[in-house]
Amino acid sequence: MMIRSIDSVIRMLDADYIENSDIEEMLMGVCIDSRKVVEGNLYIPIRGVNNNGHAFVKQAIDNGAKAVLWERREPNPPKEVTVILVEDTTKALQDLARAYRNQLDMKVIGITGSNGKTSTKDIVASLMAQHYITQKTMGNFNNEIGVPLTLLSFSQNVEVGVVEMGMENLGELSFLTNLVRPDIAIITNVGTAHLENLGSMENIARAKVEIAEGLRDGGMLIYNGDQPLLKDALRAAQLSGGIALRSFGTQQGNDYIVHEVCQQKEGLSFYINDVACHLDMIGKHQAMNATAAWIAAKALQVCEAEALKGFESIEKTGLRNELVSFDQALILNDSYKSNPQSALAALDTLEEFDIPYKLAVLGDMLELGETSDQIHYQLGKDLKNYHLQEVLTIGDMARYTAQAAFNELHDVYIRHFVNKEELYSYLKPYGKKECMILIKGSRGMKLDELVDWLVKGE
Repeated sequence: MMIRSIDSVIRMLDADYIENSDIEEMLMGVCIDSRKVVEGNLYIPIRGVNNNGHAFVKQAIDNGAKAVLWERREPNPPKEVTVILVEDTTKALQDLARAYRNQLDMKVIGITGSNGKTSTKDIVASLMAQHYITQKTMGNFNNEIGVPLTLLSFSQNVEVGVVEMGMENLGELSFLTNLVRPDIAIITNVGTAHLENLGSMENIARAKVEIAEGLRDGGMLIYNGDQPLLKDALRAAQLSGGIALRSFGTQQGNDYIVHEVCQQKEGLSFYINDVACHLDMIGKHQAMNATAAWIAAKALQVCEAEALKGFESIEKTGLRNELVSFDQALILNDSYKSNPQSALAALDTLEEFDIPYKLAVLGDMLELGETSDQIHYQLGKDLKNYHLQEVLTIGDMARYTAQAAFNELHDVYIRHFVNKEELYSYLKPYGKKECMILIKGSRGMKLDELVDWLVKGE
């Protein structure tokens, strides 16, 4: 975490202040949630759509905040601690993170993509940790608030920082990458996530390539070379600054080729060029994410033996392709996000397991735009390529998936549910059956709650 005196923070922000306490006192990290403030924090009250963090400053101080940022337009600044005056606390958070990042002598790896950002982050961090003091984005803190908080969470002695960066519109990734200033950037892929906002796959590719704008001179961009849209966007971007390009994929012509991918109960085996690898994760698509991480590790002189060891000890972020025991059954919990590409990848993973009875629980895929009904219907048609005994859907759009599945699958039980409670009641007895249940949906569907209910027996 950032450890700086109050005076140092004032100078980093070039801000005015109200000195209610000793400005030589040390601050121990930052916090934007008054409920989670601990002794020594700098409290940064964010003005949101529904809440204004300034209203909770007393709670923050009671919990141990030693100083606060404060927007000038806000009345009644606190008198108990030093108040650092700013025009906008969100911008001040970002400015503070930028200043702190520039003070740290570390290499930064930035990661974006429609799918696989978080898994790739976890793999990269594991490989780097075999050789360097490494920290990474916790959870999915990958937006204009989360990325600054990630940077400010890094310790003074960190050697490699791994930062996940998300986006929903053009220009957002450009802002984040210029805040992070990565030495290495990874684009995992281009998919239909955020199609509703961006309008076309070409625009999604353009938005992802923005990550290169913040690369330091002499940096490296690692990208999925199997996707023509991404290659076209890279050519159009006309990258400068001596940036090295490295591609990965399953197709010939890539710098690093993934092949002979095999899902096993104990993990994933595959080759990167001529190197045999084993990854402590499930899902064949993870071999692509692992290859991107491998390239980054080589670029920072992590040796082959260290990288291979890193593949075996991934500290995984939850709700993504995780196996959870449900009495005698297994749940493949992939409930954090969903789009057509990640849904098919999850179904591919389910297919790899030699379990006699399989159920696919499919919730809405959000933010797909005007063609969302068609995309959901196509997913239902694609289910004919899998050996499923039941297809269970939930959500307004998932009705189209159920409809297509009903038309395509004649020996499969298909049912649509109107709420999670009804679905839970249906699934609860399956804990006594040897079966595997895939639970897949966008975050807004909150299907992780369903997983919790099943596992905890609530």
